[in-house]
Amino acid sequence: MRVGIVMPLADLRGGAELMMLHLLRANKQLTNIEYTLVFFENGPLVKEAEKLGYSVNIYHTGKLRQFGRYVSTVFSLFQWMKRENIDIVMSWMSKAHLYAGPAAWLARIDAIWFQHGTPDMDFLEKCLKYIPAKAVLCPSQAAKESQSRNNPKLRTIVIYPAVDLREYDPSALPPSKEVRKTLGLPVKSRIVGIVARLQRWKGIHIFVEAAALVAKDHPDIHFVIVGGNHRSEPDYPDELASQALSLGIANKIYFAGHQANVSSWIHSVDILVHCTVGIEPFGMVIIEGMALGKAVIAAKAGGPLEIVTHSENGLLVPPNDAAELSMAILKLIEEPEYYTELCSAGLNRAKAFSTERLSNDMAEFLESLRIGA
Repeated sequence: MRVGIVMPLADLRGGAELMMLHLLRANKQLTNIEYTLVFFENGPLVKEAEKLGYSVNIYHTGKLRQFGRYVSTVFSLFQWMKRENIDIVMSWMSKAHLYAGPAAWLARIDAIWFQHGTPDMDFLEKCLKYIPAKAVLCPSQAAKESQSRNNPKLRTIVIYPAVDLREYDPSALPPSKEVRKTLGLPVKSRIVGIVARLQRWKGIHIFVEAAALVAKDHPDIHFVIVGGNHRSEPDYPDELASQALSLGIANKIYFAGHQANVSSWIHSVDILVHCTVGIEPFGMVIIEGMALGKAVIAAKAGGPLEIVTHSENGLLVPPNDAAELSMAILKLIEEPEYYTELCSAGLNRAKAFSTERLSNDMAEFLESLRIGA
């Protein structure tokens, strides 16, 4: 079966982009699904797809309000679908379906699209309700429930994201102390880390506040924040730095910025924190931490509830609650046997989110569409 994937982004900074790369890599082991790709921009993901041997086209769409460019892109996609003999077209993000959906309707091809977030009824979501689709994919039950409320008549399917367990294999990396030396982090101190883009809904300010509370009891502990700035919130990084300074812990927090070698940074910490204050659609970084044998603490809302079983393979804390987060960190620091148990259980839990599982789940769903199941 030939499946066309339409992707608006070509960077490799977000979870949606990484999930697509994981799918493309793992799918090379299958013979029943053949993907062909269209991107709306050039970038690292395009190069990775080409390295893997996939057919890639790039169509620059311009702004959505440029009606002439919009029509031209839809027609180009229609021609591409016909030329490539595509059986099903999959828009990898909601924006892509604004273009690929009408093109698929013209080509009389089934269209599906991926809702990677928890939608609100903005202009984009309202438009999507009127564009034909066979189904919409979601990364978690939490995202599915949100999507179903927006459009209850549309079939919704959960396809969980994945982590490349080879990349996040602690036995394939140097010992964490050596990694710390390379990264310029304290070798002997315990380190608590968070990996997230610097956006307010990611709750980095909650992490900083909790760090200050932990430091009162354990002044030897250090903290690291790994994640780049986001153009929608250019002032947030400076706010975080000012917050750390005002709380008296500026010398204990390291702002690493955007890093390509995320696995090394996670491997360097003892405890990995996820503390979004909004609804997290999934929480891939939680799996990455588990796969590297780290104790994880996650916000008790949305996707993390489908990954973490509280006190069994990680800890869950209420969102937007620095005091509860600090107590969870202290529990792991002060109870080493319990800490070790959670690390081991998390490592085992991560195996359920392999890239092979992602590829097989996607192939099974696509085959079911073809036979009309």
